[in-house]
Amino acid sequence: MKRVERIFLGNSLTSNTLARENDVIVDIWEGGSDLYGWTLGSSCLDRVPVFLTRKCCYEIFGEVFEEVDVEVVIEGPESGVREKMGDVDSSFLSFCGRLLLPERRVCDCYRSFLRKSRAGRVFSPISRIDLESKTVKTYHRELEYGELVNTLPLHYFLTKAGLSDLSSQLTYASAYILALVGKVGLREFAKMFIGHRGYSLGLVVSYRETPIGRTVYAFIPFDRKSLRAELTNRAIAELKRLKVIEEPIVFLRSFYSKYFRLRSDAKEIGEFLKKHDVLLAGRYGKWSEVSICDICQ
Repeated sequence: MKRVERIFLGNSLTSNTLARENDVIVDIWEGGSDLYGWTLGSSCLDRVPVFLTRKCCYEIFGEVFEEVDVEVVIEGPESGVREKMGDVDSSFLSFCGRLLLPERRVCDCYRSFLRKSRAGRVFSPISRIDLESKTVKTYHRELEYGELVNTLPLHYFLTKAGLSDLSSQLTYASAYILALVGKVGLREFAKMFIGHRGYSLGLVVSYRETPIGRTVYAFIPFDRKSLRAELTNRAIAELKRLKVIEEPIVFLRSFYSKYFRLRSDAKEIGEFLKKHDVLLAGRYGKWSEVSICDICQ
């Protein structure tokens, strides 16, 4: 068994910002962060839209930022939006007005940043975290640690650590997210909240232009009884009905965001884990709506 003084769980922005040469980052795969994006030819496409409220993270994004005017449109009753999306005022979903974007695509910036990291890496599914023996067991490796920094979703971490009683205290909302590229009817850098109860869509974001069309992101509150293929077809039909996107759709990817909205206060859990030399960091790890700029400080 190899001993490492400090292990980071999650190949996240937080881990790669804090980890040093003798540290080890453990995750299932390299592209685990939402910032990693989708591979598109020799480049990438952002997996989620990223808007910043201030200039930050210069080591990652560089010095040049584009200022954009983000408009919010509401289709249908606001009560319907709250029913689908919850209290959006307290999260990144509600950002609007004069916001900032890095000059390059976020995924390009992030992938370049990952290549600069000198920390060790282990990519393998985690089978167990033992707080008593201070070990992280994956399918292929077993590592002993002095300090453990968790940036993976706290709910997931607690289940792997055998603390299901604590994980049951954490509540969250899931979402199904589509990224599409094509001809878009919604103005660039606009957010449309959909309150119509007959629609599965909760939020649509018109984002950056690419050489093959503009990117649109569709967020669908996820019901575990729903089939993902059905959600994709229904969402595309609704986007066309709202005149957001037209044929042909030249790129389409989707993913399930289990921990899309974090609803619980995990402060007491954090205090308990600290006694076992486990620190919580990042949005998922702290179970708190911290921003990208907060992480880079």
